Amino acid sequence: MGSMLAVVKLEAEHLELREFPEPDPGLDGAVLKVEAAGMCGAYGSFKSPGPGRSPGLQGHENAGTIVKASRIFEERHGVTEGDLVAVEEYVPCYHCEYCRVGDYRNCWATDRRNNSGSASRIPGGFSQYIYLPPNVVLHKLPANVSPSEAALALPIGNGVSWACAAGEVGPGKTVVIQGPGSKGLGATLASKIYGASCIIVTGLSRDKTRLQTAQRLGADYTLDVQTQDFVPTIMEITDGRGADAVVDCTTGKSDRVMLQAFEVVKRRGGVVVTQQYNELSSFPMKLMADRFVTLRVCRGHSYTSVAMAIEWIASGKYPLGDLITHRYPLAQTDAACLASGGVRQDKPGKRDHRQTD
Repeated sequence: MGSMLAVVKLEAEHLELREFPEPDPGLDGAVLKVEAAGMCGAYGSFKSPGPGRSPGLQGHENAGTIVKASRIFEERHGVTEGDLVAVEEYVPCYHCEYCRVGDYRNCWATDRRNNSGSASRIPGGFSQYIYLPPNVVLHKLPANVSPSEAALALPIGNGVSWACAAGEVGPGKTVVIQGPGSKGLGATLASKIYGASCIIVTGLSRDKTRLQTAQRLGADYTLDVQTQDFVPTIMEITDGRGADAVVDCTTGKSDRVMLQAFEVVKRRGGVVVTQQYNELSSFPMKLMADRFVTLRVCRGHSYTSVAMAIEWIASGKYPLGDLITHRYPLAQTDAACLASGGVRQDKPGKRDHRQTD
């Protein structure tokens, strides 16, 4: 058995490139050579592994080539060695009530926030190779989709799930998308394709390029919240009515982001879609009740939404290449994390400079 290199997060802003044994497919698994691993906005915060969590491998927006596969794996997934695939991070049980209806996001085996002892995720893709268990969720890619493009499938799939499924965005609807990262831009594209009448994307001053990309993907308005007043501007755009849906795609988990979402969502029937918050100093319960707003906490993506994202990527109709702004070798994963978080300079003494494939 050979060896491989993989990046391990030890603590906040401290990654190391380490050597591990190359994985073996075993009797029913496979081995993926990672060709591209997307940089989720969560990695831009570059935080420590978290209370009670040991150092580990990260990178869950992965695409690559199956280089070794057992016969059982090939028959189960309809793939062969040499196939290019996109891999979801979930490792579902496939026999609970949620998995039976395709909602493996709610499978107890994938719910690491409530089931911390579960092997709920594929090992991190910031690595040369990863082991694929037999119950992996993967998508065989069309011949015209590159690995870099395929790494966008999950954040775009998130956009479909968050904006159009949870947020109910569609014809005649106005949506505010907070945060122009990959998920927010995926939500922008999904909202446009689903027929939203008005799409407003908000971001910070440093997000100028991302906001321009949002316009190319279908945003009708973009808003720099550091130079423009969030609530008055959106209420002016919507003639005082407010938005039908507000989708929180930020990563800062700011109380103000949550409060502003409730301030601009329409009365009676508006939907706010958000994510995990640790603790809020105050929750706008009265505002939520007075406006009769629906709050939905969303997580991840469905198989259908990712498959739809791959169809959009393969179509070539949309400028999705604009979402790929930087490319880093494995040895510079720390720099990639910093760039994702808006910090361009390197952190001295935090990197192993060995180059990888």
